[in-house]
Formats: sequence, C-alpha cells, structure tokens
Amino acid sequence: MSTSIFKRVNSGWLTTAFATTTAVFIGVQSLLIAVLQGPWVSFQAQGPLLWILPVIVVATSLVAAAGLLHGGVRIYRRVCAAEAKAADEIYHDLLSARETQRLHRARMHEVTSTLAGVRSASELLRSSETLDPERRVAMLTMMGSELRRLERLVRAHRGGADTMPVDVGMIDVDAVVHNLALAHEASGTTVAHRPSNALAAGSSDAAAEIINILLDNAAKHGAGTVDVAVRHEPGRIGQMVVIEVSDDGAGVAPEVRERIFDWGVRGPDSAGQGIGLNEARTVAERMGGSLRLAAVERTTFVVTLPSAVIEEKKEGASDDAVAA
Repeated sequence: MSTSIFKRVNSGWLTTAFATTTAVFIGVQSLLIAVLQGPWVSFQAQGPLLWILPVIVVATSLVAAAGLLHGGVRIYRRVCAAEAKAADEIYHDLLSARETQRLHRARMHEVTSTLAGVRSASELLRSSETLDPERRVAMLTMMGSELRRLERLVRAHRGGADTMPVDVGMIDVDAVVHNLALAHEASGTTVAHRPSNALAAGSSDAAAEIINILLDNAAKHGAGTVDVAVRHEPGRIGQMVVIEVSDDGAGVAPEVRERIFDWGVRGPDSAGQGIGLNEARTVAERMGGSLRLAAVERTTFVVTLPSAVIEEKKEGASDDAVAA
C-alpha cells in the first residue's frame, strides 16, 4: 500500500518538476531575447556578437533551470520521504485496526456460543420436571464452569489480551468435553464421547474454546450424532492428544475445502460468519498443536494438542512406559 502511494507521489512530482523547469527555461530565454533584441537596444550585433549573445541567452537559461531543478529535486525528495512515512503509518494503523476488529469478532463469537449453551441448560432445568437429580447436578456444575470461563474470557478481552492463555497447567480433556457436551445436548444436539483419561498441556479455557467451536459448527451445519473421539498418539515433537469431532452432515463444500480455515471463508449454504474455524485453528497452533479437516467419509475435524504425559523408555525394557 505504501509503495503504491509512493509511486503516485513520485510520478506526480516528477511531472511537475519537468513541466516547471521547461516553462522557466523557455520563459528566461524569451525574456533575455526580448531584452537584448528589443527596440530599446541601440546597437546591432555584428561579428562575434552574433553567436556570443545566443550563447549567453542559452547559458543563462540553463543555469536558471538547473538551479530551479536542483531546488525542486530537494523539495521533491523531502516530500516523498514524508509521504512514504505517512503512508507506512496509515498502512500499519489499518493492519492493527483489522486485527483488533478480528479479535473483537472472534471473542464475541465465543461469548455468544457459550451464552447460548448456558441459556439452553438454564431453560432445560427450569422446564423439565423429569430430569434426574444426577443429571440436574451435572447441568448446574456445567453452567457454573462455563460462566467462570466466560468471565475469564471477558476479563482477558477487556485487559487487551490478544489471545487466550495457552501455556497454563494441565488439561483434563474428558472434563472439558463432558461440560461442553452437556451444554450442546441442552440445545438439542446429541454428543457421544467415551472417557479417554487423556491429559493435554496448556490452558483448559483455550482447549474448551477450540472444542466448543467444533461442536457448535457440527450442531449448525452437520447432522446426526456428533462423535468426539480422544486418544494419545506419537507426533513429530512428542506425544500428542488427538481429538476428533465428526458428524454425518453434508460436509464441507469442495470449492471452499482448501480455504475453510481462512478468515471469513464459509460454505455457499452457510449462514455463519467464517470466524469460528479460523479462530479454533489459531488457538490450536498457539498451543503447539494443529487443526485440520480429515479426508474421510464423515465430516471430521482433527485437533492435536501437546500431551501432558512424558514417554520414557526404561533401560532394558522392550516397551515404552508412560509416566505422568
């Protein structure tokens, strides 16, 4: 952006400098000719004066033009430098404003989704008289946990934090999935998840944001039961926790499949904003993990997060021993 502005300034000032120099050159030359050859001149040029006078006229004009051009170039360079600096500042301000806007929209996306789950659970507790006591307690616990997560999310946003914390403590993946499954089941989505005892490294709030986005995406665009499978597997940088969220929906449209994680990209029939998956991948990568769309029959998003378990091979042992 700043380069194009600089080129426009450069082109404009060059044109002006050449036009001004040419005009001054012709003007000074015409003035000298008029002075030397006007009716008030009482002598007639003869001999050497016939070629000396034109040389004087041309030389004087060239000196005047050169002086003007030199001054113009100096002014031009200063103006171009100032314009380029101003353009760079505007460019960086626009980038900063865009990132800030994206941050606000991503945070509001997660706030809205979290509040929707809490509201659905609240309405279920209020309207259902057949809900068994154990389920009721689980719902109340989930609501308290989600409201505390929402409070931390809002506090981080108000404090100017650009991301959720990603490097704090140990994540009980089963507990995170269980809470979110309850929230989405209260909204009418069936979530199937079997305990895995998986432990990931990082922030539980960040992991909850990723999984919540995927569950919300499956609830809005998928069909049938949403399956959440969790397991440990070796990765390039050590043990990883793999979380697969799959459903029986129509899947991602082929024309956007390669760009589905880009900001603002959504399917042709989607009513979403194209924010959630981009934010989920960003958070996963900041945690040292990843998010991808699997090339399988069911619509399956695969999250990898660093594991909180350390794999060690004891001396003389043939198998790997995993120690927390």
